[in-house]
Amino acid sequence: MRAFVAVVEEGGLSAAARRLHVSQPAVSQTMQALERQLGVQLVVRSSAGVRPTEAGATLLTEARAVLARC
Repeated sequence: MRAFVAVVEEGGLSAAARRLHVSQPAVSQTMQALERQLGVQLVVRSSAGVRPTEAGATLLTEARAVLARC
């Protein structure tokens, strides 16, 4: 969840990786695994960065709430 929130808030995988102090491939793999597990695309990737899909925007709200409670 932390990786997903960071990706959306930072607008890209590399920036999220820097924020989380992990490698970009690790963030990419985490995102792919989350999307696979949920069976839905969470972000749209482009050369300009990433933006959440409708499902991603819904998850973002819930993920922020969960992380705030931790």
